[in-house]
This record gives sequence, C-alpha cells and structure tokens, in this order.
Amino acid sequence: MRLEPDMAAALLAKTAPPWTTADLVSVLTPIWRRAFGPKGHAPDAHVMRMSVGIGRVTRFLDGVEDAIGVRVPATALMRLGTIERLAVAIARNDWPPPSAPILLRDGAGSEALYVIAAGTGLVLELCDLAQAIPFPGPIWALQLPGLDGETTPLADIGAMAAHHIAAIRAQHSSALPDGPVHLIGYSFGGLVCVEMARLLGDRIGLLGLIDTTCYETYWPRTEWLRVAGLRTLRRMGELRGMRPRPALQHLAGRGRAMARHIGRRFKPKAGDADFTRSVYYVDGLDPRLQAVRNASIIAFERHDPAPIDAPVTLFKSRLGDRHGCDPARLWRRLAGRLDVVMVEGTHITMLRKPHVEGLAAAIGARLGNQIRCQIRCRIR
Repeated sequence: MRLEPDMAAALLAKTAPPWTTADLVSVLTPIWRRAFGPKGHAPDAHVMRMSVGIGRVTRFLDGVEDAIGVRVPATALMRLGTIERLAVAIARNDWPPPSAPILLRDGAGSEALYVIAAGTGLVLELCDLAQAIPFPGPIWALQLPGLDGETTPLADIGAMAAHHIAAIRAQHSSALPDGPVHLIGYSFGGLVCVEMARLLGDRIGLLGLIDTTCYETYWPRTEWLRVAGLRTLRRMGELRGMRPRPALQHLAGRGRAMARHIGRRFKPKAGDADFTRSVYYVDGLDPRLQAVRNASIIAFERHDPAPIDAPVTLFKSRLGDRHGCDPARLWRRLAGRLDVVMVEGTHITMLRKPHVEGLAAAIGARLGNQIRCQIRCRIR
C-alpha cells in the first residue's frame, strides 16, 4: 500500500532517527513542490537554479520542520541544492559548515567575480544573473553572516565589507586571488561593494552597482524634493472618483505618510534607525533570516555613503524603485567616475527573465573591457 505524503510525514515524525534516505525523499518531495511551485517539479531541480525568493525558502524550511521536526539551515539548503542531497544530510545529521562564499558558477582563469546579496542576505535572486554573465572565471556569491544562527547578524555596512574580504582571503589561504577582484552588488549589496572596494584599493577590478541607492536621509536635497513631489502627485491622483468621506480619510493617511517621509529626512541621529518602521520591513520569515534582514535595515538606515575615488559602473533599471531615488543622481556626486548602463525593467524585474539577459550581457561587456585593458597594460 502506498502512503499519502502527509501520512508518510506523520509516520516519519513519530519514528526515531536514523531515517532512510528513501523515506526522507518521499516526505521532502511534496513539501519541496508546494513551496517552490512549478520550478520545483523538474527532476533535476536545484534550489540555486530556480530563482526563488526568500518567502518560498521560508515556506520550505517551515514545511520540513512541521513534517519531521528538523530545522534545515538556510545556507545548507543552498549548498546541498537538491532533495536527494538534502535527504542524505538529514539522515546522517551531517551539514555543510556556514561560509560566506558560495560558488554560483565554476570557471577558469585567475580572475573571479564576486556578487553581493541584497539586504535579505540570500543570494538566490542573483542565481539567474550569474548563470547568464559571459565571463570565463568563477562567479562566487557572498552572503551575510547569521543566516544559520551561527553568529549575531551584522548591523554595520563597513563591518559587512570587512567580513566579506576576510572570507575571500580565507578562501585563498589568507591571500587575495591573483589578478583583480571584480565586485557586483545588487541594491543594498552595492553599498557593501563600495566599502569593500575602499578596503581593496588598487586590487579592485570592476566595481558594479545594480540599482544601488541609500537611505533617504542621505539623498541629495534636490532628489529628495523631486521624489516627495512625485509622491504627492501620485497620492492626489488617487483621490479621483472618491466620495468626500473616504477622500478625507485617504488624505489623513497620506498626510501621516508624508510626515513620516519628512521625519526620515530630518531624523536627528543615525542611532534612531528602527527596522519596524522601515518601508522595507517584512515579517513572518524564518527567525534567522528575519534577524539578518532586520539588521540589514538598521545598517542601511545608518549608512551615509562617502565619496570613493574609483570608477563605478551603475546598472540602472529603466523603471526604477518606487521607494528609492534615482541612483544615478546619487553616484554622480560620490563616484570618481561613473558609467551608467540602462537595463530594462524595474528594480525587481531587472533580475528576472527576460530582462536579466540584458543585464548579464551588459555586465559581461564591462568585465570584458576590464580584461582587455589589463592585457594592454601588461603588454606595455
């Protein structure tokens, strides 16, 4: 008799380990498919190649814990990648150690590209991009510490940058890799990239920011006024067709929102950062993932980016982020030299198909220019 998946999970939960790998696969498979949707139904499905978000990861981790009482570490899920390898790790209670660098795509050559995750700490949203970039060397992802609860999450961007550089050095036996270090950071991760570049000095190759901006307290004044004006016009447009009472309630709510917007601009001190008031706050995540995201929000709100005397390439989405300013206006003031590359889509969709192909091609072209320039310099 073949047991239904939920019944199999219930029986397995009542059974003392060790469990067989086959039993675990039968229990994990329906949880995997429910959490990851159609992408998880492929026979060779790998979590690092499915381009899933943090919400789906949390649903999967919660589902496994509910079924068999085992909490799978988030970074172990990404390193193991498949149902079969995850089942083996659970059966043996043998987990890969937490580590910042995760290989997204192997390659040859002395040069490597490191991509830095956004404020969630997870690099899953960058997997499609890494697979599509035409670059001969290996592509590594750098994740924030604390995702597995192994350490306290960092709430300072400078400390995050130092942590990532230490991880790169440890990966290469306390020395940096041969050749320049190429860095690409998405959103919040771009701020970490800039601080890493400051620490690396002349070892930096391409410094690429993908739609990176900063907290609105530190926007250029003209940009803050421009965004405030656009928000006001958008809110006024929402009044069309409303009856008087709902319109007054809407205006009162929008007035409170504008007061918060002004308060964030003139916040008296950076120590007042509070993730629960942030527009980027999302609750209901895995507790360890939640802690990392909350700490990243604090770090973001406290960070006043300083000018950097280095070339910066900004990959800017054409439709932008409705919560943010125009990143080009910010980095023109801060970068030693700025190259702005327009990419189709919004802040979110620029990393998804079909737009991610254009972003990957643009990054590959800039990396190619860097490599050709280095070759010419060596010949001279």
